[in-house]
Amino acid sequence: MNRILLYILMTVMSFNVVFSQQDNTLFFMHELPQANFVNPAVPSTCKLFIGFPALSSIAANYSNTEFTINDALTKRPGSDSLYLDLDNIVSNVRGKELITSDVDLTLFTMGIHVKQYYLTFSINEKATTYNMIPAEAMKLAWDGNTQFRGDQASVNGMRINANSYHEFAFGASKDLKNSSWRLGARVKFLFGLGNVFTPKTNGYLYTDKTTFALNLLLDSRVNTSLPIDSISTDENGRVTDIAFREDMTAKDYFLNFRNFGIGIDLGFINKINDKTTLSGSLLDVGAIFWNKDVNKFSSDGQVAYTGLGVSSDFDSLQQLVDTLQYMFTPVYEPNGFSSLLVPKLYLGITRVVAKHLNAGVLIRTELYRNRLHPSLTFSANTFNYKTLNASISYTVQNGEFTNVGAGIGLKAGPVHLHLISDNIPGFFRLDNTRNVNIRFGLSFVPGCNERVSTEPSGPNGIRAIPCYYSPYKTGSRRKKRWR
Repeated sequence: MNRILLYILMTVMSFNVVFSQQDNTLFFMHELPQANFVNPAVPSTCKLFIGFPALSSIAANYSNTEFTINDALTKRPGSDSLYLDLDNIVSNVRGKELITSDVDLTLFTMGIHVKQYYLTFSINEKATTYNMIPAEAMKLAWDGNTQFRGDQASVNGMRINANSYHEFAFGASKDLKNSSWRLGARVKFLFGLGNVFTPKTNGYLYTDKTTFALNLLLDSRVNTSLPIDSISTDENGRVTDIAFREDMTAKDYFLNFRNFGIGIDLGFINKINDKTTLSGSLLDVGAIFWNKDVNKFSSDGQVAYTGLGVSSDFDSLQQLVDTLQYMFTPVYEPNGFSSLLVPKLYLGITRVVAKHLNAGVLIRTELYRNRLHPSLTFSANTFNYKTLNASISYTVQNGEFTNVGAGIGLKAGPVHLHLISDNIPGFFRLDNTRNVNIRFGLSFVPGCNERVSTEPSGPNGIRAIPCYYSPYKTGSRRKKRWR
């Protein structure tokens, strides 16, 4: 059990050290081809765009709902050295805390207008993790069970979902005839590389106030798809040892196409009038079905332990782990399993406030394990400039009110550059932020001076605007470059 717990913790920590994708600022930057990633209804402003291989778009994000590095590190008295102050973290957690992270590397992407349709294709490498940790479980693990005498410490709701997978995405969008609506959809074929997934964890530890007698109830499942070479079990089928493959190469890992999955993205744009536009999307509805290198572990049962005063008091994590190992050992089950993607919902509205400038409000939420995790973003966005698309945003998320973001898209000849973050100050105070994210990349846009729109766009900054043409005067070239 120690080996399983250690490997799970190492996996989760390795995901979290890298930077969950938000893209709130990107959502209203509809003149960037990459805006299609967060709303499949958005077309490119050019007839054709091609992402630079491996540099099309790179996105990384880290987010948690409770603590910062400052909360975890404390300066030693009379010294400049720091130490990990888990007491401070644990004492401040409440309810169920969510720690998420992901990295999204677009290896290749392209979009092209074909008659009335805008078609897209992309190849992406993704690594994501969503970890939900109950406060009582953290307090029990760190401070022991003395604090729960006469009460029970619950671990209900502890969840881990760490994924690494290939994604091949095919999308299309189109204006509805004689309508102000534009709809888009994307189908994504997924191939899982590695996974740690807990479908459920229920249980509690009750400690008698006087005798320290214990009553432990545990019903836990851990599903994995990892390079495990062998699992040793005793005569009762209980796991005694786990050996991981030492001959695993990068080629073996990244050329794995056996764990199939599928996902769907949907999006819309509705031009309410010449100045107001409503848009939204629902992303990552789907699942991955794991059948390669699959192992399932379970622990369930109830044990009553008669204490002898303080002899049944847990005062360290190791004591708790040793006791759990003695009482419960995971059972090996060589069956496949499925893990759901985490759906994301975007809903926003923009209003033109000045020439080439609109203001937007965006609500974004994720649905993870029947719990919503929302954010609210206000932004100002440029539109219909020849070489520039820019945005400034302010986001309220995870109880933080200092998330000021910005995005810029620049066109230099046939090359498009984008650089976007939802929390720029976070990079200058990494020790005191709960959210950090960034997206950047390059695109090649040949023939962007060709008119591709079949009907003029209203002055709302949302509809596709050919790079070198005004949406207000059909067929007319701009007289002035942006400056």
